[in-house]
Amino acid sequence: MKPRVLIVGGSMAGLMAAGLFRAAGWRATLFERTRGDLTGRGAGLGISLELLKVMKRVDARFDPSIGVAHETWLWLGTDGKAAFELAKPSMGSAWSRVYQALRQTVPAEIYRAGMNLERVEQDGSGVAAIFADGSRAEGDLLVAADGILSTVRAQFLPDIRPRYAGYVGWRGIVEERDLPQETQDLIAGRIVACFPAGEMMLTMAVPGTGEDVRPGRRRCYFIWYRPAAEAALADLFTDASGRHHGAAIPPPLIRPEFIRAMKARAAEAFAPPIAAVVERAAQPLLQAITDLECPQLVFGRVVLTGDAGFVARPHVAAGVTKAALDAECLVDSLAAAGGGIAAGLAAYERSQLDFGRRLVAHSRYLGAYLEAQTRPDALPAALSRDPARIIRDYGAPHLIHDLTPENLRALRV
Repeated sequence: MKPRVLIVGGSMAGLMAAGLFRAAGWRATLFERTRGDLTGRGAGLGISLELLKVMKRVDARFDPSIGVAHETWLWLGTDGKAAFELAKPSMGSAWSRVYQALRQTVPAEIYRAGMNLERVEQDGSGVAAIFADGSRAEGDLLVAADGILSTVRAQFLPDIRPRYAGYVGWRGIVEERDLPQETQDLIAGRIVACFPAGEMMLTMAVPGTGEDVRPGRRRCYFIWYRPAAEAALADLFTDASGRHHGAAIPPPLIRPEFIRAMKARAAEAFAPPIAAVVERAAQPLLQAITDLECPQLVFGRVVLTGDAGFVARPHVAAGVTKAALDAECLVDSLAAAGGGIAAGLAAYERSQLDFGRRLVAHSRYLGAYLEAQTRPDALPAALSRDPARIIRDYGAPHLIHDLTPENLRALRV
């Protein structure tokens, strides 16, 4: 009889795990705590060759041309002049487009929505997931793909929690046609980086409505990293009624005075073409930037993948790619072990502990000067930054983001 895998979490990591396990001959059931479509969760997304390879393995129909190519990175000074430009090709798409392609690969009969996991039980012969509705599912292996606030991780590693990095990220998206022509010209083929004192902003074009990538029909996305002392978070993430929302507040509940202050700061900190993007963002988003790393990924027949195990800061632009590589390594390690679950999980853990640690370390390096702004013990050298070096090192250096024609031909897409 085919072995059975229980996958907890129905977002990117869970969908890729389900597809790869099914292709490898496992019976897979995926459990997602929310009901309905998850399409609205994400915004922009960096596309890598590694991600495309995993999507091809699970037969996810995704055309890389449904993305916006960025040929260079430009450091733009407050005076509006180019301070540095580097040829660094990459491609951005929409989180929803990748999610939809993956979601279509998972049959409805194995995707169970509205399943809120309470705990995991296991013995030498199997593992069971117990849900809030009293139901129970049993299998040979349980894959935790339930994200940064993983219920599974909390059971086995209760002291491991997301760590606040010392700064927040303001994000926003604007229709390209609603921006001044000088802004449209500036972001054409570029990721524009700005570095006000102690801060960092990235602005770029992303697909528009219906995944339209034609100039003038795209959208312009920004993410603006701003230092914020941990003591200030409670106020930032409290709505007008006095309710605190943790590390991520629903956008409509962000207090208007914070949005006004943010836009006023943009007018001071950025050249007019970039300040216009912030000013015209109708509903900015706000999140506390965190990271997380686990000392262990395997607990008997339970294994952590994706954000349940490691979360790197956004600077490496590799969250979904990491989830894909975790799922691929897990399935391939089990196959190489010839059906030996313990041996396969041990091989997976050795590989992905190292990968996760390196990814988190690089993201911390890229955000070190932002973090230092709120640390009273920070040395003067830590408070400075070299924008040109940050641009050179931005992203995950061991992943392939330059989707050359040769790379794409190798995938036959």
